[in-house]
Amino acid sequence: MAARTRATPRPGFHFHRHKKMTLSPRKSMLVIGETITLLVIVFIVAHLRLLLPMVSDPSAITNFPIEIATLRSLLVVITCQVAFFFNDLYEWKIIRNKHQTSIRLLESCSYALILLALIYFGLDGIDRILLGIGPSQPPRFAAYKLSIVPAVVVIVLSFIAAYGYRRAFDWTLFRIPIADRLLMIGDGEIARLLESEITERHDPGYEVIGYILPGQMGVGATSAGKPIFGGYESIVSTVKAEGIHRVIVCLPERRGNLPMIELLNCRLQGIKVEEGELLYERITGKIAVAKLRPSYLIFSEGFNRSKFNYIFKRALDLVLAVIGMVLASPICLLTALLIKLESRGPVFFSQTRVGKEGRIFRILKFRSMRQDAEKESGPVWAGEQDPRITRIGAIIRKLRIDEIPQLINILRNDMSFVGPRPERPFFVDELKKDIPFYTERLVVKPGLTGWAQVNYRYGASKDDAVEKLQYDLYYIKNISIYLDIIILFRTIKVVVLGFGAR
Repeated sequence: MAARTRATPRPGFHFHRHKKMTLSPRKSMLVIGETITLLVIVFIVAHLRLLLPMVSDPSAITNFPIEIATLRSLLVVITCQVAFFFNDLYEWKIIRNKHQTSIRLLESCSYALILLALIYFGLDGIDRILLGIGPSQPPRFAAYKLSIVPAVVVIVLSFIAAYGYRRAFDWTLFRIPIADRLLMIGDGEIARLLESEITERHDPGYEVIGYILPGQMGVGATSAGKPIFGGYESIVSTVKAEGIHRVIVCLPERRGNLPMIELLNCRLQGIKVEEGELLYERITGKIAVAKLRPSYLIFSEGFNRSKFNYIFKRALDLVLAVIGMVLASPICLLTALLIKLESRGPVFFSQTRVGKEGRIFRILKFRSMRQDAEKESGPVWAGEQDPRITRIGAIIRKLRIDEIPQLINILRNDMSFVGPRPERPFFVDELKKDIPFYTERLVVKPGLTGWAQVNYRYGASKDDAVEKLQYDLYYIKNISIYLDIIILFRTIKVVVLGFGAR
């Protein structure tokens, strides 16, 4: 048998797959370009000889080593970009607004200066405690710090550099057509969802050029004004004429209705062909359950359950839970005291929840409602300005302090740090009757935080449960240590900003 130089395609048709949500090309260029710009500006300032007299401890530096300037630059840039992230400066609705950009950049640079000051004082304190350095002696980290004057100079220049870069970025790159051009095959529900998401997101990296509809005779236009290029026979010619990058299949019924030959010709010409559900998942970070076909979940990539990931995730849960309990112990003591002073009843609140594979466990929280809050009403969703919530309860809910005792549930292996939020059995029984695929969220351990919690507001209705399920399914499908770390980092932002608390 002759050796084959190229892999022979297997019988049948295979969609192009991409299982991870990605940054759009423009946003990637914004983040990378801004990082480099800030790093260069700050490095130059930190390395200038004229700032040496203002360094915390000039005597500690003889030749001002380049690693010191580099470490200073990295610290300032990372601090600035953390402040930018927390102030939503990487959201397109802010990026495209000059007024909001300038205000939020100024606020973020102020936050960065405060953070740098805290870091500097923290290093001093740690150094003196660990090494026993007296108040008159310079600490070991003194050479790596800028005093207040050059730090202010660096932050001011960072603001100017970031604002200038963003204005230049807006003026140039938004005039360059670098988005993928999409040709939609079919106009089902997923097609309408996709077009809506692409339109509402200022730069998702995609642009809907038009549609191909089965049985369409001649050209036309959709109700939204997008062109219809014809029927299946027009796919290949349209791809060539319109410079299409991706063909997106959005047919509600595919059995006997899929243009196999035309799609195969597109693939052979190097054009990517993928399912509309997959593109929707990548753009939004959720899985559309309303029109979801079980075959999509069966045949698409994801749902990886490696033993290494399980062991690492459990080890991370244990480490974070122990550290969290130690660090939060003063807050817990104060919270317990305030709860007892405000109202009669126990400090802690225990309630049944549904865990992995339907196992029932009791979740622990600080009590934020008056005792016997559901004695007359029975199980109900928590609402805005809920009268059952106490004054201290409203504060600890806003700051997420009421969730801290769940660290004990994590140590007991009832929960993980990251996963779908555990729901009460009453609501699970109700929701699984009305919401398709709802029980699929029970295949992993519930979490203290999760992908739905950092992307969507507090759920208090069936509609909210559907929306959060879409995020939960995305997490379950794409579960990984990398995604867990992203969720934990975003959780810090959610807690700081008080997003979604009720």
